[in-house]
Order: sequence, then C-alpha cells, then structure tokens
Amino acid sequence: MKVRISAPDHKSSAKRVWGLILGWIVLALLWPPLLPAQDVSELSSETPPPTLKSFDIVGAETIKPKEIKKQLTIPLPSIWPWKKDPAFQKANLQADVEQLKVFYRTEGFYHTRITYEVLKHDGEVSVTLYINEGPPIKVTQIEVKGTEAIGAVELADLRDDRPLEPGDRYNKSDYEQLKVNYVNYLQTHGYCHGKVEGEVFLDDKLNTARIVLNVIPGPVCYFGATTVEGEEHTPEYLILNKLGYQKGEKFSVKKIFESQKNLYETDLFRSATVVPEDVPKDRTVIPIAVKVQERKRRSVKVGVGYGDEEGPRARLNLRVRNVGGGGRILDLETKYSRIDTHVIGTFKNPQIFRSNFDFLAQAGIVHRDLPGFTDRSYYTQERFEHNLPWKFRGYFGHAFEYARPSDVPLSTLVLLQETEPGRLYKSSMVIFGVTQNTTVNPSDPIAGGRINLGGECALDFLGSNLEFYRTVAEVRRYHSIVKDVVFSGRLKFGIITPIQATQQIPIQRRFFSGGYNSVRGYRLDYLGPRNPSGDPLGGEAVIEGNLQTRVPVYKKFRAVGFMDFGNVFFMTSDIDLGQLKYAAGVGVNYLTPIGPIGLYFAWPLNPIDPSEDTFRIHFTIGPSF
Repeated sequence: MKVRISAPDHKSSAKRVWGLILGWIVLALLWPPLLPAQDVSELSSETPPPTLKSFDIVGAETIKPKEIKKQLTIPLPSIWPWKKDPAFQKANLQADVEQLKVFYRTEGFYHTRITYEVLKHDGEVSVTLYINEGPPIKVTQIEVKGTEAIGAVELADLRDDRPLEPGDRYNKSDYEQLKVNYVNYLQTHGYCHGKVEGEVFLDDKLNTARIVLNVIPGPVCYFGATTVEGEEHTPEYLILNKLGYQKGEKFSVKKIFESQKNLYETDLFRSATVVPEDVPKDRTVIPIAVKVQERKRRSVKVGVGYGDEEGPRARLNLRVRNVGGGGRILDLETKYSRIDTHVIGTFKNPQIFRSNFDFLAQAGIVHRDLPGFTDRSYYTQERFEHNLPWKFRGYFGHAFEYARPSDVPLSTLVLLQETEPGRLYKSSMVIFGVTQNTTVNPSDPIAGGRINLGGECALDFLGSNLEFYRTVAEVRRYHSIVKDVVFSGRLKFGIITPIQATQQIPIQRRFFSGGYNSVRGYRLDYLGPRNPSGDPLGGEAVIEGNLQTRVPVYKKFRAVGFMDFGNVFFMTSDIDLGQLKYAAGVGVNYLTPIGPIGLYFAWPLNPIDPSEDTFRIHFTIGPSF
C-alpha cells in the first residue's frame, strides 16, 4: 500500500493564523457589551461607613472611664460641637474589647467581662461599653530575699516606699516598679551589676498573689577613667569639672544623671550623654564615656507678651557661645515694656584661669517709668561665683551704679528730702550672696524651688555719694500634692538701711509692692506709705508672700487659686506684721509654646480704700521677663 504525502500549503496556513488573530481582536473589543448589566453607582463608590456619635462606658468602678479610653485605638467623638464625628468600624471596636481584657488582667482583674451594644440611626452609631470588673487579685505576701547588702535604715525606707503592700490590688505596673526601686538603690550605692529577679504566685480561684523578690547585688563597683568625645571648642577640663563624681568613688547612677544635667545647664551642648561602658560582670572598675555635641555658636531668641500693668512687652536676646574658646558666653538682651525698658550685656567665663571660680561681668542701661517716679540708671558689676555643698552657689564682687530719678511729685519730695530730681546718685558697692536652684521644669514648675540671699554694701571710701546696706532674702517652693496638682509658695523679706553720711534712702532705691508680680488685688506699687496725693513713697523694708494651687482642668488648661500678702514699711523700725495686707483670687491659664496665657481675678481682703480697692483683673500673655 502506498501512502501519499502532500507538501504543506504555506499560503493557506498563514491565512488561517492571521484569521485567528483577527478573530481574537474582534472578540476582545466586543466582549464588554456582552457582560450582564451592572449598576454604575455600585462600581464608582461604596456606602460610606457610619460615624460614631457617642461612646459611653457603664460599670467601670476601680478603673475610671478616662483611663479606659486611653487604651482604645478607635477615634472617639469630640466634646467640641464643631469637630466632625469620626468614622466607625465594628471590627476595630472588637479588637479594642479584646485588648481591654488584657489590660484588665495587668490591673489585677482576671474575671472581667466586657460586652458592647451598638445602636444605629441615620448613618450614625452610639456605642455603650458594659464592664463587669469582677473581684480583683489581692496581694497576700511580699517576700524580699538577699537584702544583706542594704542597710537597715535604707531597707526600712524602701519598705515604706513600696508601691504594693499586702492587701493591695495586684497590678503589673506597681509590681515592676517594686523591682525598680530595689534596682535603683543598688545602682545608686555602688552595685553597678545589681539586679532583682521576681516571681508572682497567682491563684485566680482564690484571687490572691504572693510576690517573691530575689535581690542580687553583685560586687561593689567604682568609677574608673572618663573619656570625652565630640568637643570642638569647649575645653575638656571644663567638661570634666561638671561631672558629679571623681575617679575611684563608689559607683552611683544618681551621680551620672546629675553629671548629665550639669552639662546641659551650661547651654554649650545640644546633646550630652554620660554612659558607663559595658564590662564583664566580675569587673568592679567602671570606665565612663562622655559624648557631647556642641550647640551652634550663635542663637537668637525673641519673646513677646502682654500684661495689664506692663502693656505690650518684647524681648530680644543674642547669645554667643565659646567666645574665644573656653566655654565663655556673651549675652546681649533688650527688653521693652511700658514700665521697664533695658539693654543688658553679660559675659561669663567659667573656671577662670582653670580655677574653681566662674567670672561674670555685666553692664546695662535701665529706664523705669513707675507710678511714683521715673528713673534712668547705668550699672556694671563683676563677681566671682563658686559651687557650695547642697547645690548652693556663692558669689562675691563689686557693682557700680549711676541713677538719676525724675518726675517725682512735689508732695513726695517734701517727705523724701534726700530725693533730688535730676541729681546723679553714685553707688559703689560690695556685693555678695548665695543661691540655690532645684526647680523641676522651670518653665512650668512642679517640684523643687529657689533660694536667693543677696547683700549690697555701698561705702563712701569706695566712691559712693549714696551709702547704704541692703539685703534681700527670697524663698520659692513647689510641691506636687497629687498628679498634676501643684502647690507653690513664696516668701520675700528685704531691708535697706542708710549708713555713713546718708540719712534717708532716695526713692529710686526704696522697696515697692503691689501688682501682678507681688500682691495681686492691689494696684501697682500701691502698698505702703503714700503722699497726700496718693502717690507711692516706697519704704526701707518689704515683706511679701504668696500661696497658690494649680489644678489641671482640661488638657493644657489649669485652674489657679491663690492668696497673697505683704506690705512696705517707711523705715525698718516700722515693721509690723499686723499691718500686712491680704488678697485672694482665682484664675485660669493655658500653657502655650511662648508661655502661659492667664486671666486672674484678685480681691483685697483688708483694702486700703474700700471705695477704690474692690478687685483687680490681671491678663497676661507670655512669661514675665
């Protein structure tokens, strides 16, 4: 049988291939119209999610609703009516409920049940969270082992400061803080490698917890050599002098933190870290690495504000760092207000000639326009400063002042016979004093305080034509009563006594009181003796005091309640505590980046003139310069 094989027709094959390709193209173009009809609106957009109109929590007793809301990730509606309600997703709420159950376990509630109800109406939902806390886990025993390295007194203090005690509700944060307290003690008293291990024996049927801590102090450690990195213009000896420890001293984390704080207070560094180097656990000498990054050589600060007594006020400050090297700082400051305008230059040379003394030189021009007089003065001062124990700082030096009073009422001149308008008063003074500043967060103090005690003695053999002795003592304290509630107090006492040929202190050197920065509720400089026209005369002695409580209201709004007292006495022999004037008031302020904005109402409790002294309103923007 013969099989015939024909040769392929290449032209026919090519036509078939091109035909298939053309067919696929036509089919692709015609396919969409053949699809089933679909709603265009369904393709273009989806139904928007509902908005959350309200969110309520029912049943929360031990853990307050405010704390519960902090644990939520879903956005909550605002109390402000102009803010748009957030979108609501049920899945996010379910995830938050599960997270809340975990949160309650960390707070000592192992039987908490949480349910929720969602009500929908016209694209809005209202959510109610129902919480049944259940019985809490109570601490029955706290056992601490390995405390042989801790002294009896310190051990008693640690026991008194324990965040958890038998009978308290167990919670994880207080348990961790309990361990941290012992670790802090160890690392502050030489035990660099000290650690604390802990176990919690929890019975969720009996709802009890027994805590066992094992204190492992390790060997006593000492500070080793210190290396400094990153300094360019600041000398290394200045940096080492700011460290709160010496090589060979017993290791202390507290001294490391103090050293870091001291470096920042120089204002020479934008970054300063003091870090113990990692060493083996059996090594007792701990090297320290200090790493710094210097700040820009020049900086400018601008401040603006307003006060009902000062009116608009503005300040411009130029600071130049490391002038000629050596950590020297030059400040040029100008200020303008209705009652006080000045230009002041300050030069500070730390550790002059590599000694333990800092040198400060200052010169300024001051113009004051006060209710009782106008004054223009020029002054200079040079002083040496030195650190003293307990964070005190002492100083001594010399000051020179030229002052020329003017615009003094005639009835004032009759009573102050040694006040001569237009006369140039020259005071050459020895100055001395001590200061202490332990204020925590100076821009918005919450703890610590300040102590200032200063003296001036102007004598004729130094070149003075005005001779006197002046001293002022002032103490400020801040104390946090509970979280964010701050109680503050201030007490000031000052005297100035004429000596040698001077029989009476002229008006520009006398004390004045009354107004926003002293005793609120009274007019500026209104306290103390006055002439027949009511103009203040000032006095040779002053007493002032303030008591104030600041309470948070909402976010950065704080309510303020205060009581002030004080008076000015014509002569030091006239001091009489029974003549003190009192004022009380309330106010509110809001903390902003440029300082607090405050509105205060003050009432005199024993007014000088009941018809005039009714109440005072003080409105301020920005800090007092």
